[in-house]
Amino acid sequence: MPDTTIVDVLGRRVWTATGAPAFEAEVHLACGARGRAIASPPRRQGSASPDAQPRTTVAALNGLVAAALHGIDARRQEDIDSTLFRLELGGDPGAKRAALSAASVATARAAARALGQPLHRYLRPGQPARMPLPVIDVFAGGNEASPIRALSVLPFAADGVDHALELGLAIHRAALDACGAMAPGEYDEITIEALLAAIEGLGLVPGEEVGIVVDVGAARLHAAGRYAGPDWSFDTDQWTERLAGWIDAYPIAGIAEPFADPAALARFTRHAAERVRVIADESIASDAERIAVAAADGTASGVVLSPESAGTLSELRVAFDAARLAGWPVFMGAGEIEVEDVSVVHLATAWQAGYMKLGALTHGASLARWNEALRIEAGLRQSTSGFRVEAAARMVH
Repeated sequence: MPDTTIVDVLGRRVWTATGAPAFEAEVHLACGARGRAIASPPRRQGSASPDAQPRTTVAALNGLVAAALHGIDARRQEDIDSTLFRLELGGDPGAKRAALSAASVATARAAARALGQPLHRYLRPGQPARMPLPVIDVFAGGNEASPIRALSVLPFAADGVDHALELGLAIHRAALDACGAMAPGEYDEITIEALLAAIEGLGLVPGEEVGIVVDVGAARLHAAGRYAGPDWSFDTDQWTERLAGWIDAYPIAGIAEPFADPAALARFTRHAAERVRVIADESIASDAERIAVAAADGTASGVVLSPESAGTLSELRVAFDAARLAGWPVFMGAGEIEVEDVSVVHLATAWQAGYMKLGALTHGASLARWNEALRIEAGLRQSTSGFRVEAAARMVH
């Protein structure tokens, strides 16, 4: 058995494709194995400057975190994570969670490498595996004028990741053609209709063979009790009416972050429960207690989880289990899709998340994750571990 004692942790500042700083942790073991992971803090207004906060956090990774983990067996993930959880890194909470996530995942990757296993197998030893259904962004990056942040498709008709990506890419190309001269980043009802036309034009049935997820990201639109863009503004009742109109008019499978106000979100969830999953993301931030409260209060019916939002792997797993206990579909996603780290694909596979939300097929960083999913799927198909491909059910059933 190789010596999996941690002998060093190195932290460094790296960059996302959007020019924002991120954190990389590299964990060294006594046997010579190394593991790396990258995490990026959420970009929020009012956070520390893009230069000062990463430098402070990187110093903590190289100092406080390295000292705390030195001498611990990397295979003892719960001990690793409880040690990280107790550390007082200071500074912006989002940056702290990202740094802890990088260190926690890097440790697991180092231990897996020492044992000669891919991360998904290390995290789920000797048990059957099933690939999550891809959720593929077709339109993403809605601007400040857009009531929709992103539109994604779920290829329910696919018999595996490779087929799902093939369908997703065909839909993406057809949707761009259907949009014509639409302004980039301005996504609304017309964009939904273009996406529907693209799906139908390929001979697929929206809502049955291909699901649609509308990501609103309402927090970016909400101020002083209203939801607004540069040339439009709605109070909560008007905004509710607009979103309800989408659900009535279009075969939408899921709608993410439709409200910034929890009370309005709960009312909408009750109204939409029979037809659509209301997916929480930023409002829950991969926190198990918040998920339990939201499930009890009916303020959502699904969740996106990401390592960066949760902090350590153990915290993420507790959040994952809380969502499963609530009967919610779990969308395992990358908090910052513009970095090249592919760990989230292994986590989604190991824990059998229902869905993996990894970005568009035309962006380099997210494409690296989709290609990793293809590699994992190919390996599972060749193994005798009980891998199976199941037809994905509609989310509301």
